[in-house]
Amino acid sequence: MKSPTLLGVPLSLANGKQVTETLSTMLKGSNFNHIATVNPEFLVEAACNQPFKTVLNNTQLNVVDGIGIKLWGRLLYKHKFTRITGVELAEKICKLAASQNKSVYFLGGFGVAAKAAQVMQQKHPTLKVAGTEDGDPTRISEALKTANADVVLVAFGAPAQELWINKFKSQLPTVRIIGGFGGTFDFWTGKATRAPKALRVIGLEWFWRLITQPKRIIRIYKAVIVFSYLALKERFIK
Repeated sequence: MKSPTLLGVPLSLANGKQVTETLSTMLKGSNFNHIATVNPEFLVEAACNQPFKTVLNNTQLNVVDGIGIKLWGRLLYKHKFTRITGVELAEKICKLAASQNKSVYFLGGFGVAAKAAQVMQQKHPTLKVAGTEDGDPTRISEALKTANADVVLVAFGAPAQELWINKFKSQLPTVRIIGGFGGTFDFWTGKATRAPKALRVIGLEWFWRLITQPKRIIRIYKAVIVFSYLALKERFIK
């Protein structure tokens, strides 16, 4: 099935079960798969950052992570997107890796990669950790190149993590799944706190983050106001 696009970026219509099945198949296969968790900020950035947009157009799976995309996709194009957050998707990958005896490398997170790996091992005791490091968005370490990891979780933040993956993917021949997961390590380790479940269910996680992290106001503005404007413009003012 061809993926529909929003602001020129293809987005998966797969539901949670289908995404899990796709990831499982990727892990069992022999191909390199770049997955992305696309939120409204991604689409706003891609609208003015052609290299980033090009990367998002060449991934193997773009999962929707953002209530705004789900809402506007439904209202403007009748697309039934399933929202799966980066935090949920990354743990889903770790759980699958543990069940298939695959190894995971934790890269980025600004000081919490090792702790994030420990948290995942506590939840999934059979998980094999190929390595952990803070990393550098401008280079790839020898440790990572020689780790022979099956999965790499990259937490540099967008668009740096997606551009890093695209730049260094040729040096990771054993990797079957790689993706950028922004602040996921922070949530796993308690460095940052997720919104209460009730707010997450109704799509107001962005409001919680604004209250708890007021410095994010510019990012929230782009994700809520600018994204909505661009989505409406694409639909009605082509």
